[in-house]
Amino acid sequence: MAIGTVIGLFAENAHAAKALEDLVAAGLHRDALDLLSADDASDAPKLRALSDLVPEPDLSIYLEGVRQGGTLLTAQVPAETEARAAEIIGANTPVNIREHAVTLKKQNPELKAELIDAARDPNVLEVVEEVVELGKEKVETGRLRIYNVVSESKVSKSIPLVDETVTVQRRTVSRDALADAFKERVFELSEFDERAIVSKRAQVVEEVNLAKQAETRDKTVTETVRRADVRAERVDADGRVIETVHSTERA
Repeated sequence: MAIGTVIGLFAENAHAAKALEDLVAAGLHRDALDLLSADDASDAPKLRALSDLVPEPDLSIYLEGVRQGGTLLTAQVPAETEARAAEIIGANTPVNIREHAVTLKKQNPELKAELIDAARDPNVLEVVEEVVELGKEKVETGRLRIYNVVSESKVSKSIPLVDETVTVQRRTVSRDALADAFKERVFELSEFDERAIVSKRAQVVEEVNLAKQAETRDKTVTETVRRADVRAERVDADGRVIETVHSTERA
C-alpha cells in the first residue's frame, strides 16, 4: 500500500494538537502522526525522519518556522486518504508556508533558501485540480407588451319619449249664446313630440400597467472537474516498475 506524507506548520501549538486529534478521530493511527516543536530541535531521530520526508530547500524553511516558535505536524497516511488528511489539517488554520517564509526571512536574514517552485523546477510535477466557480448573469428571456386596441360594439339603451297629439273634443251643452257668438275666431294648440338625442363621452373604466415580480430560486449546477495527480514509481534499467514510491503533500 502506497503511503503519502501530509505536512502542516502551525503558529499555535494548540492548533497543531487539535489537528492531530481530528486526524485520529478520522481514523488515522496515532503512531502515524508526529508533532515537532522548538523543544524537539535537538531530537536527532525526529530531524532525520523529517529530512527523509521533506526535500531541501523546503526542509530549512519548515525547520526555521519550528525554531521561531511554530509546530510542525507530520502525518503518514495511505495515498487514498491524503486529500482528506490535508483537508483536516487545513481546517485547523495552519500557516501559509509561502507567505510565512517571507516573515521567517525577515526575522532571520541568513535564511536564504527558497521554497521549491514547481513552475521553475523541471524535476517537480504539479498536482492540478479543477475547481468549479459559479457566477451569474442577467439575460433577457422575453417581454410583456401592452397596447390599446379600438373596437366597436352595439349598445342599446331605452329612454321614455312623449308624443303629443291634439284632438278635437265635443260635448253637448244647452245655454244662451253670447252677443258676438257669430264672430269668426281661430284657436290653435301646438303638438310636441320628444325625440332622443344621442351623445357620447369617453370614460376611463380600468387602468393597465406593467410591473415586475422577482423570485429567487436555487440552481444546482453539476459539472465534471478534472484532477491531475502525480504518482512516483521506481523502475529498473529496462523500465520495469520495481516499487511505488510515496508522495509528499504539504498543507
